Amino acid sequence: MGSDGSTRDNGGRAGQLRVVNPADQRAHERSPAMMTAWLRLEDDEEGPQQVRIRNLSDRGLMAEPGYPVPAGTKATLVLPGIGDVTGRVAWYAEGRIGVALDDVIDPEVVQRAVAEG
Repeated sequence: MGSDGSTRDNGGRAGQLRVVNPADQRAHERSPAMMTAWLRLEDDEEGPQQVRIRNLSDRGLMAEPGYPVPAGTKATLVLPGIGDVTGRVAWYAEGRIGVALDDVIDPEVVQRAVAEG
């Protein structure tokens, strides 16, 4: 695994490597989202941090905390229209994290809450 959280895959061809971005291997379709949310990480003494949410699905999201977060870290986010949701960091790369949510959410509820302000 690379320092950015990516893995290398030779696709069965010796000597030919391609970088595989973990964000491209998500299991659920994501919709673009431009909003902020509060992020609390387990064992984080700094407390909740405001982060930018880049995309959202019913089972996960991509956020920009701007600092490294180890995969497997428990996370709680406060999403507009929904409130607290929990999950685990699935990957970190270039200041972004993927969070796999513990429960299914309705991304449209979040998008409506953001649109309504």
